[in-house]
Amino acid sequence: DDFVQPASAVPSVPSLALMVAVEQTRCGFDSLLLEGHPTFSWLARDSSKPGRRQGGGMECWVAHASPDCAKRLLKSSRRRGGGGPRGVREAVVRELVPPLQRLLSELSDAVGAAPPEVLVAEGHRWGAAFPASSFAAAGSGEGRFYLDERNAFAACGDYFSPFPGRVEGAWISGTLLADALLARQAT
Repeated sequence: DDFVQPASAVPSVPSLALMVAVEQTRCGFDSLLLEGHPTFSWLARDSSKPGRRQGGGMECWVAHASPDCAKRLLKSSRRRGGGGPRGVREAVVRELVPPLQRLLSELSDAVGAAPPEVLVAEGHRWGAAFPASSFAAAGSGEGRFYLDERNAFAACGDYFSPFPGRVEGAWISGTLLADALLARQAT
């Protein structure tokens, strides 16, 4: 109860992501945080990750919709009767590919390259992708993780950090929990 009730009270924000395969770009970056962009919050070259290089001169990119864009698109999808998983995936592709093509075109223009053509696109929805606030519950960890030694239960992640919804927050929380567990084991 000390964990379940507070955990279920943390509001989450849904996220929409678009993954595309494009012709090779000449963009000189692997990820881009897009603060204030009307459609996207983050863009990453997925094929830059180890073991994910694509053959044939293609690259894979993942674009996360901004929270406002995701809310708008999900609401529109529900109104049209396409709020189910397949309808949402189709809406993500239909609504996000054109602005992504414009963004990639602008980025390509900046380096003097031709804009890449989108060859394949797939949409995805996470219903509870990002915590809207940090998690706070009884237990040790000072809000950075949850540790219930009596019940041998521990939890960590971005929900426990000052950076909810970001990988940095998850890493900090996990590292702090690991340190706490190792310190207890040493005694």
